[in-house]
Amino acid sequence: MNKEWVDKHEEERQRQIDFVMTDIEEYISHNTTLFQKEIDEVSNFIRENGRISFMDIPINPFHNVIRERVALYKELYGEDTDTLDVFFDNILKCADGLREKYKTLYNLQNTDYSRYLDSNKVEFDGDIIITDPCYILKDGDSEDDDWKTCEWGDNMEALGINHYMTRDTLYGDWSCTTFDTDTKKPIGQFCADAGLVSVFLLDEVLKYNPDFNYHIERPWTTTLIKNFKGSVQFIVRRIEGEYEEDTEYWNAGDKWVDYSVEVVGHGVDKVTGKPINFVGKQTGL
Repeated sequence: MNKEWVDKHEEERQRQIDFVMTDIEEYISHNTTLFQKEIDEVSNFIRENGRISFMDIPINPFHNVIRERVALYKELYGEDTDTLDVFFDNILKCADGLREKYKTLYNLQNTDYSRYLDSNKVEFDGDIIITDPCYILKDGDSEDDDWKTCEWGDNMEALGINHYMTRDTLYGDWSCTTFDTDTKKPIGQFCADAGLVSVFLLDEVLKYNPDFNYHIERPWTTTLIKNFKGSVQFIVRRIEGEYEEDTEYWNAGDKWVDYSVEVVGHGVDKVTGKPINFVGKQTGL
């Protein structure tokens, strides 16, 4: 998806968050005896921590206000706790009534449309491989250390690999086929065990790990494209469809939307001059 699409959906997400927060503030105002200052304090806490689920402990955003009220009531009424008990019961009922609103906010706060942004094109010149970055690590005791060192695939420069591209698959672990987009024929496979996909120059990988041979011994994990000179880009496609059967979550005919990552390359075989155009996309779990 392009930047315009991402920006548009991000703006809409922020509008929905503002709407939900207004709804939450009005609900608190109508269902408690909190002062406006206290409502603002609770509201700010909810907005700033909306990525945390409050559904299981809905009272959490009110803790500071409750603590301040306890101190105030003890100062005013001493050991007479009746007023405090009424206040506390009122807050408990209000918090419990916010569960669904918390859920909506949680889902909005944890939506990241930047995940669907197409990558920039990266130029490659040489043999390239498409694989999960965890597969190229050295065997033995250093594997865990190297995985941490490269920040779980995000910083391959730390291993001496400087010309590459990496992103998450959106799906998790997957299996993919690479197709020649001119002939429509498969030219390789790749999969993931860390929910990531990378494109590397093979010579850089072998310089780091001379024992790497997945492109030969385990070809289902790694697509090898020889003599490639051109650009590669991660493209995110939007997929739509309809559910065919009724379930407790949806009805037959309801529409669904999903997104998938494709690895798209355009270039030539620098030895023969013939075009190399390919797409790697998910074809299995």
